[in-house]
Amino acid sequence: INAEYGETMMLLLFLNYLLFVQAEISVDSFNNAFYSVSNGVGYYVVDSSTRAKPNRQQFWRVCEQIEMIEDAYEKTSSPIYKGMIGELINGLNQVVSGTEDWASWNIFNDDIMWGVIALVRSYKLTGNTNHLSQAEDQFNKVWTRGWDSQNGGLYWNTQKQSKNACVNGPATIAGFLLGESTTNTGYNGQAKQSMNWLYNTLYNKTTGQVADHINNDGSMVWWAFTYNQGTFIGSAVLYSQYTGDKNFLNYAETAAQWTKQHLTGQHISNILNDEDDSSDGDGVGFKGIFSRWLNMYLQVTGDATLRSWINLNANTAWQYRNSAGVAWTQWWHRTPDDMVTSWECSSAVATIQACN
Repeated sequence: INAEYGETMMLLLFLNYLLFVQAEISVDSFNNAFYSVSNGVGYYVVDSSTRAKPNRQQFWRVCEQIEMIEDAYEKTSSPIYKGMIGELINGLNQVVSGTEDWASWNIFNDDIMWGVIALVRSYKLTGNTNHLSQAEDQFNKVWTRGWDSQNGGLYWNTQKQSKNACVNGPATIAGFLLGESTTNTGYNGQAKQSMNWLYNTLYNKTTGQVADHINNDGSMVWWAFTYNQGTFIGSAVLYSQYTGDKNFLNYAETAAQWTKQHLTGQHISNILNDEDDSSDGDGVGFKGIFSRWLNMYLQVTGDATLRSWINLNANTAWQYRNSAGVAWTQWWHRTPDDMVTSWECSSAVATIQACN
């Protein structure tokens, strides 16, 4: 029995080692394909063909690519990735935005909350206090202009026509992360408000689906996207950790199970859908966001079934990489060699980082 146990443990260690190596290779291949850096200012080019610099139109995608490299540093502790976090944030501020005050030009509250998450995660990982200060400043400005003090919920943008999951989920995560990083600032309370509104308004308590948004006339729009499911999961986990309310872990699981049942199987059973049909092209990067926050849930709960499922998705994505070692969002056939965007290839990298 002891010999069999030893062999099993050696096999598990070997498999974990392979997952670690795969994660590192996927990041390095992505960096070789898309990364540009000069004088401490870095960014991922928009695509492998034109190699254009990202601009304000790519703002929120750049924020999520920063989170992708933060995921990689968390997983590997590589000093190269640690250095890239600062380079990429410099690129976000100097090349993409042109200013550290994103709220001065960006009307979309969700964009800024994605950036706040990237900034506060950078502080937690690297200790850069400038990033924490910028995160606080941008969170405060969005909360002031976007929170509905009468009915709750953050508006999607400054036009205030709808309240969306894509801002309230990230705002909850950002608030709790800021609360962990500061003292007596009130961020935890704001995160609780945002989560309570999200749970009571956009979350289907029976099925686990997260609605995309609610309009000012009260009409619900039940578009389903993996990133909204993912940020709800992350928000619920952080809410549970802060309040001690374990019910929110159950809500997170229900949201994950709904995703597994309803946002997979477009081409291969149990494999996440392409999400490449949005008119603005944002959808191809959604799966990486989902995987990131599902991984947080899995680290807390140890859910072996969902862990096996997300590992299957990561391995499938990796199976269809191209000759440069990057994989696009269509995890059912080979990635082309001639032209792919860094945004569509970020989902595979983020999902592979979520493997364990």
